[in-house]
Amino acid sequence: MKTNNNFHILIVDDEKFNIELAAIYLKEEGYKLSFALNATATFESIMKHDISLILLDINMPKKDGFEVCQMLKEDPKTKDIPVIFLTAQTDIEYISRAFEVGGADYISKPFNGIELKARVKTQLQNLAYLEEIKHKQSKLAQLSIIDPLTKLHNGLYFDSKMKIYQSKEKAFWFVYIKIKGFEKINKLYGFFRANKIIRIFSKILQDAAPSKSIVAKLHGVSFAILLKDYDKATIQKLYETIALEVSKDKEFNGAVEFSTVLYNVQDSSLSIPMLYKNVQMGIDKIEDTYEKFLFL
Repeated sequence: MKTNNNFHILIVDDEKFNIELAAIYLKEEGYKLSFALNATATFESIMKHDISLILLDINMPKKDGFEVCQMLKEDPKTKDIPVIFLTAQTDIEYISRAFEVGGADYISKPFNGIELKARVKTQLQNLAYLEEIKHKQSKLAQLSIIDPLTKLHNGLYFDSKMKIYQSKEKAFWFVYIKIKGFEKINKLYGFFRANKIIRIFSKILQDAAPSKSIVAKLHGVSFAILLKDYDKATIQKLYETIALEVSKDKEFNGAVEFSTVLYNVQDSSLSIPMLYKNVQMGIDKIEDTYEKFLFL
């Protein structure tokens, strides 16, 4: 939870007395403060500081507060900064205009310290609440596409990326990897050790894969790597690197073997289920012939 000294307030007024008065009250609450006398200085201050809230005078020379607020709300970088207007006007048209251009609240001049602090506190609480919601939404979105055990992408995410590759109507590589006989490993080592083996195997895949490729854990002990259309030698080298690292890892103790289908997808019209059917047929062929990998 943010404390008051985490919030940075910008006070904008062409009258220094009003700035000084507002600053006296807000300093009592421990907020960080910056000041501006006009529109130009306002934008300069926003560029320099991470502003949480703006107290904005309406009646200023050249660009008034309405214009400044409208410009802030039209810019994606500043549109979420709440603006509290400071005004000596009590005309309903002025007040309505303040909200029309994106103001969050207004305070009538001359203002008193209790009202100022209360209205600022309310807007900052709302801001903190919205930031918390966005953070939680972002976390939930990440959880929906990440496999919890390995921290690799999951099948849902992998399939969505494969569709994007298909939409470009260019060839790509779908590398399908399945650990062999994992039921025996599970019985031999137990649940926790077996999970550790899966995590280590996942890291080997992640480390071996070229940058910008997609590495995912699919169902069970099946994994996949999605890559652009590299030459065949590069893809075989990828397989060999994975095989070498698996053979070297002491945790595996030589007990982990895997089958790999290296599928160069040329036909962008194939459905996702058909792509999976093709690689599964490849896995079946490997098991029948006792090969370790197969190019499709």
